[in-house]
Amino acid sequence: MPIEYVQQGHGVVKDQAVSRNLKSNVGWLKEYLGYKETFDLIVREFKIGSRQVALIYLDSFVAQTDLTLIMEELFKQPHDELTTPSLRTLLNRKLPSIEITAQTELSKTADQILAGPAALLVDGMTHAIIMDVRKYPDRKPSEPSLERVLRGPKDGFVETLIFNTILIRRRLRDPNLRIEMHEVGRRSHSDLALIYIKDIANDYFVRQIRQRIKDIDVDALTMSEKAVQEWIMHKPWWNPFPNSRFTERPDVAAEHLTEGHVLVMIDTSPNVMILPVSVFSFLQSIEEYHEDVLIGTYLKWIRFLGLSLSWFLPPLWYALAVSPLSLRGGWYGLVHPSVTVIPIFWQIMGAEVGVDLLRLALTFSPSPLTQSMGFFGAILLGDVAVKANLLDAHVMVFVAVAAVGTFTAPDIDFGMSIRLLRMFLLILTGFGKLVGLVWVGFLLGILIPLSILVGTDSFGIRYLWPLYPLDTSALGSEFIRKPLNRKLMRPSMTLPKDPTHRRPKRES
Repeated sequence: MPIEYVQQGHGVVKDQAVSRNLKSNVGWLKEYLGYKETFDLIVREFKIGSRQVALIYLDSFVAQTDLTLIMEELFKQPHDELTTPSLRTLLNRKLPSIEITAQTELSKTADQILAGPAALLVDGMTHAIIMDVRKYPDRKPSEPSLERVLRGPKDGFVETLIFNTILIRRRLRDPNLRIEMHEVGRRSHSDLALIYIKDIANDYFVRQIRQRIKDIDVDALTMSEKAVQEWIMHKPWWNPFPNSRFTERPDVAAEHLTEGHVLVMIDTSPNVMILPVSVFSFLQSIEEYHEDVLIGTYLKWIRFLGLSLSWFLPPLWYALAVSPLSLRGGWYGLVHPSVTVIPIFWQIMGAEVGVDLLRLALTFSPSPLTQSMGFFGAILLGDVAVKANLLDAHVMVFVAVAAVGTFTAPDIDFGMSIRLLRMFLLILTGFGKLVGLVWVGFLLGILIPLSILVGTDSFGIRYLWPLYPLDTSALGSEFIRKPLNRKLMRPSMTLPKDPTHRRPKRES
C-alpha cells in the first residue's frame, strides 16, 4: 500500500491508520493537532477496567452535558467489559450517544475532531469512535433585514447549516428532497450543502453544480457564500449583473425548490444561493404573494417603474438639459437648471458619490447615531448645498428619486448593478456632450448593458428568459401576479422533470 501524506501548515506529515497501539495513535493526533500549542484541544487519557482509553475533543465545540453522560455510562460498565474490546459492543451497548461512527484513518479522525465531534480511542482497537456531541454557537431565526414582509413568516436562515436545513425540511416534507453534503477548502474544511428535489430538478443542473463544487481548489472559504459564488459561477469580472440569487428566507428557498431550482448552502452563512436564475428572478418579491392579486400586480409595476427611473432618470435629465433641443412651456423650467458654480455633470456625479458616502456612513454608524446621521447628511447638507448654489435643486430631486428606486430591488446585488449602470450611462452621456453627440453617448450607455444582458447566462439559461427566448405564458406571469390556485406549470427555465404543480385526481 502506498504511503499517504496529509497537509499540515506549509508541509505534509505521514498519514497513519488507527493502530492497536493507543499511545501511537494519541501521539500522532497530538502532533498533528498541535497539543499544548492550542489551548482548547483536550486530550483526556484514563483507564476503564484493564483497558487504556483516550478521549480527544475541542473544548469550544463539545456540549459538556452530553460528554459527561457518555463518561458516566462507560464507567458504569463492569471492569471486564473492555478486556477484549469489540467495535460492535462499543457502538451498540456502551455508548449512549445517538450519532456515532467508526473511523479507521487518523487524518480523517483529526478532521472530525476539528469539525466538533469527540473521538474515543481504545487500546487494542483499530477504529476511532467519533461521537457527535458538538453544540454550535447560534442565534434564533429572525426576520432578514433585506427581505422584510408586512405579512408572512418572520423566520430566516442563521449561520448554522443544520438549523437551516431544518427550516427547509419543515416546509417540504418530501421524501425526494435531497441534501448532499460536501467538504470544501483544504484548511477550512467548510461544510457545503447541495439541495434539490430529485424528481423535479433537472439532472444536468445538479451534475454541473456538483462538479463545480468538487472543482473548488482553495485553502479556505472564509468569505463563505460570496467565495462559493465566485468559484461556481464562471462570470467575467466586468459583467455587473449577478447570475445567482441569494435569499435569507426559508419560504423563498422552499418555493424555488418546488420550481426546479437548486440551492447551495454553506455553513457560517445565512445566505442560500439559488441556481439557475434569470433577470426577472431578481425582480420578484415575497411581499407580492402575501397580498391580494391586484395589489401584488400593482407592487410589481411599482418596482419595475422604480428600477427604470433609477437607471435612466438622472442621465436622461442631464441629456435633455445640455441638448440643443429646447422644450417649451412648463417643461422648460423642469428640464433646464439654474445657474450654479459647478457644471451640471459634476454636480450629478458629486451627488451620486454623496449618496454612496451617506449609505456607507449609515451602514457603519452606531445604531444611536444612525437617525441623526441620515437627517444631517440627506437633508441639512443637501439644503445648504442648494442655497449656496453648489448644487441645482433639480439635481438633488432626480438623484434622490434614482437612489430610492435602487432600493426597490428585492436583491441588493441587482440593485447595486443598476447603480453602476446609472453611473456608466451618465459618464457616456457626459462624454457625448464633450464631442457634441450627447444623444449618441446616451444611446450607447443603454445599448452596451443590453448587449451584456443578451450574452449573459446562468448554467446555459439565457439571462433575459422569458423575454429571450420568448415564452409568452411565463412572460405574462412576470408582469402579472397570478393567483396561486391557478399556478399549474413550473417555469420552463429550470427544465423540470415534473412540469406541473398538480396531480390528476384519483378515480373513486
